[in-house]
Amino acid sequence: MKHKKLFKIQNIILLSLLVFIFSIGVYAEVEKGGSTNGFYKTNETGEFFVFDINNLFLPLDNKGVIADVIPGQGSIAGGKLGGDNGTVFLFSSGFYLSGYTDKNNDGTLAENEMWGNGVLSASRIEDYQPGPYGVSQGDPKNKVYTVRAQDKAFGPSWQDWKDAVSIGADFYDGDGDGVYNPVDKNGDGAWNVNEDRPDLIGDVTAWTVYNDGVPTALRRYTVEPQGTEIHQTVFGFQTKTGAVSNMMFVRYRLINTGAVADTFYNCYFSAAADPDLGDHLDDLVGCDIDLSAGYVYNGSADADFGPNPPCFLMDFFQGPVVYIPGETFVDANGNGLYDEGETALDTAFNVNGRQLGIIEYPGATNKPLTAMTQYMQSHPSHGDPDTHFELRNYLLGGRGKNGDSLYVSNWEFGNGDELSDTAQIDTRYMYSGDPVLGTGWLNTNPIDQRQMSNTGPFKLIVGEPQDIIVAYVVGRGDSGPNSVNVAKEYSAVAQLIFDNNFPSPPPPPPIPYTVKMNEDYIEIDFETADNLNYNAVDTVFQIDRKTQGFFINAYRTSSTENSINGIQNKKQIAAFSVDNFINDVYALSSNGGVDLVMTKNDDLITGEDFLDPAKGRVRVRITSNPFEPGSPLTKGEEFYFQLGSFTLNHIPLVGYQPADTNFVYGDVGDYYDPTGGAYKEWPRGTFKVVFGSDFYSPSVSDAAAENATGATDGEVKYIVVDKTQLTGDNYSVEFFQDDTSTLYSNFWKLTNQTTNTVLIDSSKNFNFSDKDISGTVVDGFVMRVMPIDPGLKSQSELTAGYQSVNPTWFEPFSRTGLGGVYYVGTDIAAGTPYVGNPLTNMDSQRSTKISVDKLRRVELRFGETSKAYRYVNGIVGTPFTRGKTFAYAEAVEAGDTTGSNFKRLGEGFVDVPFSAWVVDERYGEEYQLATGFVERTALFEGIPDGIWNPTNAIEKTLETILIFNSPYDANGANVIYTGVAGDWADLISGYTLPAASGATAEEIEIAASPYFNTMYVVNLPVSDIRPEGTFTAGDILPIELSEYPYTEKDMFEFSTSEGGSLSQTAKKELFEKVNVFPNPLFAHNPATSYDPNRAPDDAFVTFSNLPDEVTIKIYSLSGILLKTLRTEDKDSPGSTFLRWDLKNEAELRVASGMYIAMVESPGFGQKILKLAIIMPQKQLQRF
Repeated sequence: MKHKKLFKIQNIILLSLLVFIFSIGVYAEVEKGGSTNGFYKTNETGEFFVFDINNLFLPLDNKGVIADVIPGQGSIAGGKLGGDNGTVFLFSSGFYLSGYTDKNNDGTLAENEMWGNGVLSASRIEDYQPGPYGVSQGDPKNKVYTVRAQDKAFGPSWQDWKDAVSIGADFYDGDGDGVYNPVDKNGDGAWNVNEDRPDLIGDVTAWTVYNDGVPTALRRYTVEPQGTEIHQTVFGFQTKTGAVSNMMFVRYRLINTGAVADTFYNCYFSAAADPDLGDHLDDLVGCDIDLSAGYVYNGSADADFGPNPPCFLMDFFQGPVVYIPGETFVDANGNGLYDEGETALDTAFNVNGRQLGIIEYPGATNKPLTAMTQYMQSHPSHGDPDTHFELRNYLLGGRGKNGDSLYVSNWEFGNGDELSDTAQIDTRYMYSGDPVLGTGWLNTNPIDQRQMSNTGPFKLIVGEPQDIIVAYVVGRGDSGPNSVNVAKEYSAVAQLIFDNNFPSPPPPPPIPYTVKMNEDYIEIDFETADNLNYNAVDTVFQIDRKTQGFFINAYRTSSTENSINGIQNKKQIAAFSVDNFINDVYALSSNGGVDLVMTKNDDLITGEDFLDPAKGRVRVRITSNPFEPGSPLTKGEEFYFQLGSFTLNHIPLVGYQPADTNFVYGDVGDYYDPTGGAYKEWPRGTFKVVFGSDFYSPSVSDAAAENATGATDGEVKYIVVDKTQLTGDNYSVEFFQDDTSTLYSNFWKLTNQTTNTVLIDSSKNFNFSDKDISGTVVDGFVMRVMPIDPGLKSQSELTAGYQSVNPTWFEPFSRTGLGGVYYVGTDIAAGTPYVGNPLTNMDSQRSTKISVDKLRRVELRFGETSKAYRYVNGIVGTPFTRGKTFAYAEAVEAGDTTGSNFKRLGEGFVDVPFSAWVVDERYGEEYQLATGFVERTALFEGIPDGIWNPTNAIEKTLETILIFNSPYDANGANVIYTGVAGDWADLISGYTLPAASGATAEEIEIAASPYFNTMYVVNLPVSDIRPEGTFTAGDILPIELSEYPYTEKDMFEFSTSEGGSLSQTAKKELFEKVNVFPNPLFAHNPATSYDPNRAPDDAFVTFSNLPDEVTIKIYSLSGILLKTLRTEDKDSPGSTFLRWDLKNEAELRVASGMYIAMVESPGFGQKILKLAIIMPQKQLQRF
């Protein structure tokens, strides 16, 4: 009697010893080719499935055939390494089963009570048919059911699993009611432990059921069906790296239905295969008793695989459960059964995956490999088993098909004649030696051959299924024999996965989203935090998977095909990339080339807000038909959208390495994936949107705030995230400077003026994106403040802006010649084109008393005489210091002038032929500014004559103009710019202005700063084009800002609409637009032309602009009520649309003609519509 205990492994214990093994990658270079003579062809009705999520490509059908299945047009049968275009390693595989039925119920088992059957198409044995035993094999439920980790929770594949459960599939019963009902109980879009889900193991699971009900006349063996049913589950893990990428698992659940007998005795099971490692004539087989595995390999190079052909290994991870008195338990009462209370000496296990856990059987053990048999197609003693007796001999092992014992020493296909210890070799395990070391019994004659990995005996009892799990493993080393070692190492990894109950790195979580509309657009908002915080790490699978971005696809129909009937059906409408160190990714393709698999999108996800569940949001707005660019959205038109994420496994990525010719792909920031599997997309199912379906509760559009005060070029708007929270209050956004920042920087704050409450204080989130709607939601909206890059226009723009009736007299502004307009403040970063210190080129000598918020539009007017402060370089001071002084000219004494050619001694405030004016409409200001200019000693080739006289060598002569941030004083009385006797001003070094001068504290600080409070510095090198002169009277050089910054003078104001909903008046106006379309309906509705789920002549009409509660009564012209449609007939209660399928209450199609529709709704009244219908010709199902 079986005594089982169910438990689940919660923690995975990984063996660090295997880390080295995990790092061994498979050879990615595979060649095309691999012929096969597969004769079994299937169609696309669920009769087959292709396992192709890693390096293996293995088609299988719904009656037990693996590999020898043609998976579709343009493909060939066979299991391949490297995808559909890879090289065949397996022609066909399946299984054998044999046992005894005690027909006479006398306790003895006679030869005529023995039976055998199986599925191995290579030996023309196909004794099983689709479906449960006793069910018609044509039942549409008899298909291969698939579910993937990336499938949408509670989506189509989970719903399809209901049919699988109805014919025997397992499921996780989250609510414990014994019924499979995959419902999202809490509506969070994610699976929770109290909710039902399919029996998903790994990243993909394919389940089917078949039975031995093929009639005796059509079977290979002359035995009757035994009522045996097999539930086959194939599963694996999606990775292209390391050992896990080269394996697939098959679980055979053997069931005795009791149709013939309650118990089958002495049963044996075999995992059988006809492997073809490329060339089918050079294969060798062997087994590893400790691993419970049989395998096939090549002893040398292969014509298809080259010098290093792989090894294909089939490993029993879980054999049948058996109770053996005296071995697995102490049979205290001698009845041969394990009874409650007896001592267990061993324990068997049934491993079912993470959801269903492990069943434990105390007092039992799992049978290991008990024989490995080699046979060949037409060999006289070891050919295909032609009878169930021959099959039985192969299953027992150590004998030929006729029962003759196998002798190692004289067996022609091995090396037994070279061995001295053949009597010690167990002949049941053919070729159990080590082909790498060349020791033990080895297969030495390569040939096209089959192999059987067998286990038994065991009982098959009604109500007690036996689960047998086999791993398909492919290893590839640097030679054929070495590939055997690699396959065994991979098998050890597979064993670790099995021992830990098939752990699987979780897929990215669902992406929460909402859909909103108004008359101009469809909005899809989705949350980012869960996916951006996702990081699946698994050392066994060599995975460090992180989300790299998101995408949205649009579909015309519910199908996700690229096209339908030649019409484009799919289009990507948005993609967002995480803004990190990865740009583009290149990957090895299946044909050996290198493909660009991922590019960094223009729309980037940047900032920590996206990681915060309360703040991370993205919005995609669709304003036109995705499939007809520029065409407006049409009310009532259906669209389907798919929201998904894409991830990267970071482990295999190799960065751009220009020095290594093997890894030069792209540029710095690009990466190469040698496995071809690091990039992965995770679509999350499709959702339907009917444009206009919520016009009674439309989305609230973004709204700009009004700039109430200030001059900034910036803009402020609010984006509604949850209109139900809108208050209808008044709000303001104001700015204040960050005094802790060296560079010019502002904070902004949001205030509810109605309640006098600061909602957001000291924010530096300057973001004006319509797509990035991350951030704190207050009163239903997020704020968007445009980032501003304040400063001057470019030097070329300033040059071009010069106003003159004559050609420009100065050289185009260029930093190479020091010409141009400079800003000398410290609050814009050095290196900015217009920022610098043109007099000494020392960044430390820039003004600390001018800032961006003080900049204005200035006109430098020529031909107007005014006074300017005169500064001279290279005259005042010692011979060692004078080169660094820029003294106010009154500081020059007679003794300083030797050799300098200094003129106009004692004159510091002199006439100049220019003036500077603030003329700024933004601020509403116009006034004259104080100016100055700089001369240089003749010793440095200057002309210090007290006259502003620019040359074409300003780097020597200077003649630099200074525009100060102070009003003009015709008397030159601004002491900041002059200093006082004994403490004269120095333009560059600054100076100490004595308090006795009457200066204020602010003036003293300005005097101490390099350049004082100079707003602009202007250098005008004379052009060779006009050597006869410089300016023309009336010329103007406008100095203009590129963008006006935010300042404390700026304030923006706005108000919201409470609740964001339509007024009752607006709703009544919308009700007056109730209509029906198409009208007239002429035979066909265009919406059915590309819908694969609807026949073209299944026409319908749609009523639009309907409120939530509505009743539509449709009458013939004679007044007969034909159909009543109500709110519950809508797709959803809030939809503004309702379809009529042109059928009456009896579900019969109405005739062509004119009809009256009476539309009624409480609170809105009644509307009468006329519609004309011309019905298409159609075969009626009722007469």
